Amino acid sequence: MIRSLSALFTAAVAALASAAAARSAPPEGTPPPARIAAALTEDVVEIRSDFAGAELVVFGAAEGLEDSDAIVVAVRGPQRDLRVMKKRRVLGIWVNAAPVRFEGAPTFFAVASTAPLEQVASFGALRRNQLGADHVRLSAPETERTETLLGVTGVTVSELGPEIVDYREAVVRARSRLGLFAEDPDGVERLEGGLFIARLALPSGAPTGDYNVDVYLFRDGAPIATRRTGLTVAKAGIERAVFDLAHGQPLAYGLLAVIMAALAGWAAAAVGGRR
Repeated sequence: MIRSLSALFTAAVAALASAAAARSAPPEGTPPPARIAAALTEDVVEIRSDFAGAELVVFGAAEGLEDSDAIVVAVRGPQRDLRVMKKRRVLGIWVNAAPVRFEGAPTFFAVASTAPLEQVASFGALRRNQLGADHVRLSAPETERTETLLGVTGVTVSELGPEIVDYREAVVRARSRLGLFAEDPDGVERLEGGLFIARLALPSGAPTGDYNVDVYLFRDGAPIATRRTGLTVAKAGIERAVFDLAHGQPLAYGLLAVIMAALAGWAAAAVGGRR
């Protein structure tokens, strides 16, 4: 594993050197522009019956890195619509009411950095780049309208007012408990020569699909270089076969499930009859 990482680090440095050579040299006395290269040790995670989670390892190298610079790695899972409801007591019974639908909410969101995010960038920079649980994009178009505020047109305002914050916080809390939303202010380790390595946890309940892994180089509170790479989380083995059958041929899957249930019932009755 160590030899493999060493080879990958060497490849990252070589990629940076090649990219730098391909560009014209800056004028003498001008500091080189900051650039960043990054990759994953594994770009495919297979989910099998014994899958208990995995560790995502992101490695890379930064050119023109200064001591005060910060590196942030964000992993975002596939986006899916999410329906959230609030519990209310009606005639002594708790019921789900007031549903809000968030469109394109990330199913997984993890951030690792060399320092706490509030020390890395300003609130505005974190919000623009959607870094941190407080800045995850959660849009509910059915409850939103546009207005002109302070002379600015097209400002999105929620018709729920401050109540929309409760819905957002509920989503973040629920997914944080499952390990699907996470932040690690010490998750990125800077090494010598501009190299770095980041480790993020992928929980056992991680959704399948395509993930984006974004690496940011921050200087003076602003991102000066970014790099994106991809990750695929997919079912494998018998789980993949069952998944493909259920989604590709739902009728055959249903019939097979009924037959298996009937056989299981018959076997249980036969065993019970012998006793």
